[in-house]
Amino acid sequence: MIAILLYLVGLVSALVTLVIIGFDARTIYYALVTAYNAGAHNGTGVNLVIAAIGRISAEYQWALMPFLGGLLLMGFARIMVLLGAINRALRHPV
Repeated sequence: MIAILLYLVGLVSALVTLVIIGFDARTIYYALVTAYNAGAHNGTGVNLVIAAIGRISAEYQWALMPFLGGLLLMGFARIMVLLGAINRALRHPV
């Protein structure tokens, strides 16, 4: 029961973080395309894209902990479910 609740909390945390970031997906995409197109004519497009990725990641660094925390909670809950299933299988042979 606790494992299911932990899994749901982790899932909600990860999904809500992705949805909040997804609202700005168009802005992120246009920032990357603009950076690439600005340097495409003289070959510095990759450098400008790397700089744009740095700016974007600095802007959204708050999202790293809720997303990774949700994934870790989900993984921990899966391990608990697996150990519980192994325990039941060993206790009650067929």
